[in-house]
Amino acid sequence: MSKQFNNIGIIGKHGDPYAGGTLTDLLNYLGRHDTNILLDDVSLGDVIKLEQDYETANRETLGEKCDLIIVVGGDGTLLNAARSLVKYEVPILGINLGRLGFLADVTPMHLTDTLDLIFSGNYREDRRAILQAQVFRGDELINHSAAFNDVVLHTKNVARMIEYETYIHGQFVNVTRSDGLI
Repeated sequence: MSKQFNNIGIIGKHGDPYAGGTLTDLLNYLGRHDTNILLDDVSLGDVIKLEQDYETANRETLGEKCDLIIVVGGDGTLLNAARSLVKYEVPILGINLGRLGFLADVTPMHLTDTLDLIFSGNYREDRRAILQAQVFRGDELINHSAAFNDVVLHTKNVARMIEYETYIHGQFVNVTRSDGLI
């Protein structure tokens, strides 16, 4: 599959002082490839001081305008970005600054090689299912969220027994008593 990426959004790990070098390398690379760059206004607000001014935008604008979103952080940063961009169906590439790299699997060391492959059309898009979770107390909806990887149900601070019913597409599955559910 080959797609032209002209408008690139960048999301960073909020407040990560170690992201600066990778973000600078990424911005330099994209600057040499005639792309329009939009920075996430929340996560990249104070992380790096840039020599050049870049346009910033909220997640909604990133989702509407960008052909590709590059997330610089760990799996948690990528999961957060995926949840906030789910309705836009924009491709997301994760640059891993974390420890695991299960989802954000491109290392900063391989950043330019990976982007060269992507910009030349040599990549495979991996489409993921998105879960929609809703939590009801009786008939009252108390929480809802999109989930990229998993859904965790638990009490707030202290592990204690909870009882819950599970439904999938409105179909009753079971009643469970436990400390939580992943």
